[in-house]
Amino acid sequence: MLVTRSSRALAVASAIGLSLLWGIWNQPAGIFAEEVTPPAVTAPQQTQPAEVEIKIPEGTPQELLKFLEDLNGQKGPAEPQAMMQFRQKQAKVFIEVADKILAQDNVPIEVLDGAFQFKFRGLLTLLQMGDSQARELLPKLAEQLMAKAEEVLKGTPTEEIAQNAVQWALMAPRLGGPDLLSRVMVMPKRLEELGFKGMANQVRGSILILRLRMDQSADRAELAKEVTTYLDQAWTQLSQAEKIAREDVAMLVPVLQFLEFSRLELNASDYYGRFGDLFAKNENEEIAGLGRQLQGIGRRLGLVGKKLELAGKTVDGKDFDWSQYRGKIVLVDFFATWCGPCRAEMPNVKANYDRFHAKGFDVVAISIDENRADLERYLQENQLPWVVIHNQDKNAKGPADPATYYGITAVPTVMLVDKEGTVITFEARGEQLGKKLEELLGPPEPSAEEKKE
Repeated sequence: MLVTRSSRALAVASAIGLSLLWGIWNQPAGIFAEEVTPPAVTAPQQTQPAEVEIKIPEGTPQELLKFLEDLNGQKGPAEPQAMMQFRQKQAKVFIEVADKILAQDNVPIEVLDGAFQFKFRGLLTLLQMGDSQARELLPKLAEQLMAKAEEVLKGTPTEEIAQNAVQWALMAPRLGGPDLLSRVMVMPKRLEELGFKGMANQVRGSILILRLRMDQSADRAELAKEVTTYLDQAWTQLSQAEKIAREDVAMLVPVLQFLEFSRLELNASDYYGRFGDLFAKNENEEIAGLGRQLQGIGRRLGLVGKKLELAGKTVDGKDFDWSQYRGKIVLVDFFATWCGPCRAEMPNVKANYDRFHAKGFDVVAISIDENRADLERYLQENQLPWVVIHNQDKNAKGPADPATYYGITAVPTVMLVDKEGTVITFEARGEQLGKKLEELLGPPEPSAEEKKE
């Protein structure tokens, strides 16, 4: 498991596009219904309080939405078990009233949007409480989202209304499963017919992301062709544009991010580098910063078989000399003290260091911690026998700022480097590290205990 590195540029890019996702990408219910496994919430065993009653009014869609907004603002009782019952009843009312709104005709788009959000909120609350019946309602919500989106796009909506509709449609497969993808895939063509070419391109990117995540039955070679076509068209459009706006990169960056981990037969390094070079020249510093990060990722992805450049300052303030490691097999380990997987992997790295150091294995750790005190505390508690690099110079450029230079967006990230300084592989964690070292250096030296035996 990788822990994502905090990156303002990537965060901005990810937030540009589909604002209606309601946090679903990071929520337990943020995937289609078959995979929802939310944590159960156990109420304390106390005397059963009186059943909560919430009277549902009649009214127009606008009046019903106002009722939901007011209900959402209610704090509920202080007693824990009574609060649990109130929240459960509140969630069920969210769903029931939202369905009343969605069942009516000619409902304003902003009211429909509010109803969908309240229904989703209600379902998520019930799922977190362990209500198994709520799981069965997710496909129904998915179908409602898709049907309303299709209904809107059949007409002649404004661009803003069309944007709402495609947001609903893109949410639907996340809740109802990949079978709904085919209905979303026809929408870019309709958007172009409506004159919304830019939105159509963004939706194509979103669909590609959904397919890369969800559609395991898709022909990978065919999917690779579609991704190539999308990225090539985006390159042509953006490289010829007089000005690149934040919206222009909205869906491009997530496609690139998935390209890195999707294992499609594509040159991800080339695409990262090309778009990185283009964005890095932008007058908007957010886009330029994103471009520099893309440049780094492209540089890293193309490293296997190439020489690794490395510089910077060690934690004791000395200049790091990468040339001293020629003749050794080196694990370059980007880590952070707040990274759980990094801490979990450290005993394995130490064990292999002890086993293979005498045969020519070494480690160079590069901390991406922003808080120097946290790093120093960690190093005091964990005496590492190898060099640790930590960049505190905000003006450092190139290999002297390794995390930026190589686009490190998640940790741990490791690179195994040969005796000439050439990157061999990025797959050098867990059992793979020991196997690779034995392959390169031969059997490890027996430990002191093994010699006694």
